[in-house]
Amino acid sequence: MPSRTSPLPLQLRRGFAARAGIPAEPPAWPDDLAFIDLRSQRQLTRPGIRCVRLAVCDGAGNFTMRLKQGCRVHLFYEFAVSRQLRSPTGGAGFADESGAVIHGKSTFQYDLEIIPSVPAGSAVRFHHSFTLVIAPGRYTVFLGLGDVDPEWLRAYRSGEMPYSDFATRSTELCRVQPAVAIEVVPRPDGSVPHHGLVNLPGSLELSVAEAQLLEIEESAAGPTLFHVTHWKAGSQWLLAILRECAPAGVVDPLLDQAQVRYAQIQPGAVYPTVYLTRQEMESIALPPDSRIFVVIRDLRDTLVSAYYSFKISHPVLEPGLAVLRAQLNDLDEESGMMQLLEFSLPKSAAIQLSWLESGAIVAKFEDLRLDTHRLLTEILLDRLKMPISRERLARAIDDNRFEKLSGGRAPGQEDPASHLRKGVAGDWQNHFTDRMKRAFKARYGGLLVAAGYEKDLNW
Repeated sequence: MPSRTSPLPLQLRRGFAARAGIPAEPPAWPDDLAFIDLRSQRQLTRPGIRCVRLAVCDGAGNFTMRLKQGCRVHLFYEFAVSRQLRSPTGGAGFADESGAVIHGKSTFQYDLEIIPSVPAGSAVRFHHSFTLVIAPGRYTVFLGLGDVDPEWLRAYRSGEMPYSDFATRSTELCRVQPAVAIEVVPRPDGSVPHHGLVNLPGSLELSVAEAQLLEIEESAAGPTLFHVTHWKAGSQWLLAILRECAPAGVVDPLLDQAQVRYAQIQPGAVYPTVYLTRQEMESIALPPDSRIFVVIRDLRDTLVSAYYSFKISHPVLEPGLAVLRAQLNDLDEESGMMQLLEFSLPKSAAIQLSWLESGAIVAKFEDLRLDTHRLLTEILLDRLKMPISRERLARAIDDNRFEKLSGGRAPGQEDPASHLRKGVAGDWQNHFTDRMKRAFKARYGGLLVAAGYEKDLNW
């Protein structure tokens, strides 16, 4: 491990000392005894890069893994670099016990002096601090190091380059996830500064006025509804609509479909975004009045959407995605999509195939996007008898139009870094090569015909 006094290039020392808003204490770099050795920790890393150590300190500079809610935590971490870097970027963040990232920040999100190059044999050191205005609990810390051309970083900082372009030009070199686990404990005075996971800036007003008669929509008990689908078929869009229609009765999705597979089903609740085959659903004890509707998408567009999501926009909630993202960034587009066609698309295809002749309501994502109000009203209210008014459903649909969710982009205007990348059908035609067409027809051509996306294999 490099010693605490390992020489650091002058521009590195100057660059990382330029950080504003960080208190002078704790010391600029802790004593060696404060560090955890990470050399043997599992890391997703490129050759010649290794995260070697990490120290977690409180505001007084004491090494600790138990930190009080609302206090400042200081992270000191170091990467050994045996290859030249163009300009280093890096950062840290926290994930809760479910694996969801609650906060993360990198050097390019701070107004730091840009380091033009780092020679091989350097120790790249970060001093990163956060105020823990989060709920008490156990959190994992993840660390990362990246590399980018200094001119691209300047263009992003100046606003000349959007993040969607900048993200495709920066290279992730090393990720340690998780690095360590810390525990955030309640404040010493026993006060409760907020409810929920994160303390968000905001305001609250209280007033008293003359009472008026309000029309209140009663929520009657209804059937237990399951929205079954596969990846990249508008699941998050429909989740947002269903949450707004029945916010008290929606069971939020969990990794590995745990909300359905491992938890007791709540009668009368709505279960959106269930990625399970018909056979998997039939193995679960469902309430008697359970009703299922299935949403599918052209698997060719599913593949293209998955490629950009896994490569750029999807949050890294598990190490497997970090590995896949690194692989996709090392491959050209055709090779990356061919890999997903072979190893990632089969599950979505299995879900589609299992439900096509099940007797359940099966809707196409493409049709729902074109005629949302009529089709969702027919499916949710007329056929599934969801106990809400037509007006409430219409409001939820309008509140979650693509233009609103995407920040004003119209369907067809592409943002590769957005989870809502493009929002149109048939985009696969802009990406499929002849080789991809042949491979897709051999593997999924029959399913495209069975699902009604093609009449035959002559496409």
